[in-house]
Amino acid sequence: MGLTEIVFISIGVAMDAFAVAVCKGLAIKKINIKKAIIIGLYFGIFQAIMPVLGYFIRSNI
Repeated sequence: MGLTEIVFISIGVAMDAFAVAVCKGLAIKKINIKKAIIIGLYFGIFQAIMPVLGYFIRSNI
């Protein structure tokens, strides 16, 4: 996988996370710092796990 593919994948992942964050922000009526940290951790964990999971699935084929 070259640099161009990695850049396109990272842009796609960032746009996906941005869209979900906007929708989640519009859906929450009242937010505090605890909810913001929890939501941020969920995004970070899933955005880190998905490429690693894809790598391991692809390497086993």
